Amino acid sequence: MLSIISKKIIKPFTPTPSTQRWHKLSHLDQGLTHMLIPFVFFYPKNQVNAIPNGAKQISDLLANSLSKTLTCYYPWAGSLKDNATIECDDNGAEFLEVQINSPMDNVVNHPDSNVKDLTFPQGVPWGNDVDRTLTIAQLSYFECGGIAISACLSHKIGDARRAYCFLRDWAALTRSTKTIRPSPYFVEDSILPSPIGAGPLISPIYRSNVDECVQKRFIFSSAKLSALKSSIDMQNVTSNEAVNALLYKCAASSAAIVNSGSLNQSQLFQFADMRDMTSPQLPPNSIGNILSALSSPIYHNKEELKLSNLVVDIRKSKDNLSTSGEKRFAIKMLLDAYGTGKCDVYLSSNLCKFPFIQDLDFGFGEPIRASIGRGPYNKVFFLMRTHDGGIEALVHLNEQDMSVFEHDKHLLEFATPVGHS
Repeated sequence: MLSIISKKIIKPFTPTPSTQRWHKLSHLDQGLTHMLIPFVFFYPKNQVNAIPNGAKQISDLLANSLSKTLTCYYPWAGSLKDNATIECDDNGAEFLEVQINSPMDNVVNHPDSNVKDLTFPQGVPWGNDVDRTLTIAQLSYFECGGIAISACLSHKIGDARRAYCFLRDWAALTRSTKTIRPSPYFVEDSILPSPIGAGPLISPIYRSNVDECVQKRFIFSSAKLSALKSSIDMQNVTSNEAVNALLYKCAASSAAIVNSGSLNQSQLFQFADMRDMTSPQLPPNSIGNILSALSSPIYHNKEELKLSNLVVDIRKSKDNLSTSGEKRFAIKMLLDAYGTGKCDVYLSSNLCKFPFIQDLDFGFGEPIRASIGRGPYNKVFFLMRTHDGGIEALVHLNEQDMSVFEHDKHLLEFATPVGHS
């Protein structure tokens, strides 16, 4: 179904200055696994045909602009050394071109997320210990004439917000050579340095159980989002609060049904961007893993899973985060929760604040869909914006839990499954 056309290394357009040779990773950067965050964007034939010489011209444009982007985001063109340091040696990024022998629609809307993941290099999305470059991009051609552009970026250097900025600037530099070059600010270890006298942390490796679960898509339209928020007996419920509460409630309830009606103890974690909470406040172009995790209480029974109760707890966790000082950067509690296995841990990452669809115009229009690769773990939710202002939820559960979850009447009252067989 897939054949590789070419593979090359893209070097930064200009060499990285010797003064920027070493990029120091913060204590939080060191505590993260060496995962590659995978994003993909789909463009139909009519948009591709708007470019003279079509696919060939697009390939050249993407390679040239990627080179210029790497000049500004130079650590992503470097080499990871000892888990505390990246050598900015202009090692470069991988750039692959592949042919997928299928119409684009069959991949975009296929019920098996493994088919969509053909748009990424095999084994790379969320790879824990991928011995390759820190940036890997792929241009996929479909037999219908449409294309997909994907990029996998090392989580060691930055979080999803910074990956979005890299992709946004890559698109802007492709659209126009007159685009002003971005000037990102790399915080490195200025916020959370390693303890004095301590050596680098040993890079953690958490076993991915992605092969034991499936990813399925659920769309919350703008109208259904309004209805969902109105159904919760509280003031000013946000879309993020409402969707996370519903997904978590339905997922935990589905697991209980699979478990013969017995509800396991469970807990919801959500990633939180800390850039606006630092003192002094960081500039908006800050690059790094500047995040923490909001945690709910551990729930023991179904009565605790009422949506209004879950929203209250989500709000409490936000309030606690904003007043917890340096503790707000600690994600250790999340990693410990995954490691101990004392309760079921559900993790949500809200990407709705990043306008991927609007900003990922490489010169031939906005993508018809933006998505993220399957993984990295079971019991994970990713939330992304749709064209009409709704929310697409990418839900990862094991097959047994998913078989119940996708038929949950409360869920289907507000969410529409996509591409399910």
